[in-house]
Amino acid sequence: FLLNTGRETSSIPRTGTEKNWVYPSEQMFWNAMTRKGWNWREEPEEVQPDTVSEIIKIHNFNNEKAWHEILLWESFHSEECQNPQLTKFAGKPKELSPRARFRTWLGYDAPFDRHDWVVDRCALRYDTYLTTTIPV
Repeated sequence: FLLNTGRETSSIPRTGTEKNWVYPSEQMFWNAMTRKGWNWREEPEEVQPDTVSEIIKIHNFNNEKAWHEILLWESFHSEECQNPQLTKFAGKPKELSPRARFRTWLGYDAPFDRHDWVVDRCALRYDTYLTTTIPV
């Protein structure tokens, strides 16, 4: 079915520009999910275009929340840099973080997805934060 191709601008500043990062469209998100092996026909409830629209809202909300969490950690370095920016955002669905690997050894489910957030601390230092999505 047809999905929206419009994209929403985030509040997350992008390194090297005056612009912020832009979230994927519904269609881009759908394509990424199917590349990761998600089969919408196996879902217990029928997936409709408005379902994808709601998923995008949750996705964007979670990324905004993750960025604000990163800013809390970065606030410990506010004397060094008051305006950290996101340099790179990389999805790594097949790679487990050390913590996720340890948790799977303990019998917990592996995360559905992993993202590495590379943050530019005013060109003085680059830090990487990992976020994961746990299956529900």
